[in-house]
Amino acid sequence: MEAAHFLNVSRPFVINEIEEGRLPHRMIGTHRRIAFEDLVTYANKMREKQAAALERMATNARELGLI
Repeated sequence: MEAAHFLNVSRPFVINEIEEGRLPHRMIGTHRRIAFEDLVTYANKMREKQAAALERMATNARELGLI
């Protein structure tokens, strides 16, 4: 699945995100199709969440005196 490769995640992860409604798609027969614009938007949101999580971890480490 090209979307999984683009996002650098597993195919089951992409399917789960589709089924949970977090990644828009359309069905063509039995195949799921994801618009490239939706894939880029999803990837950007994913990166923003990752950056926020890393910042929270760094803040917690500073508060605990670990760094």
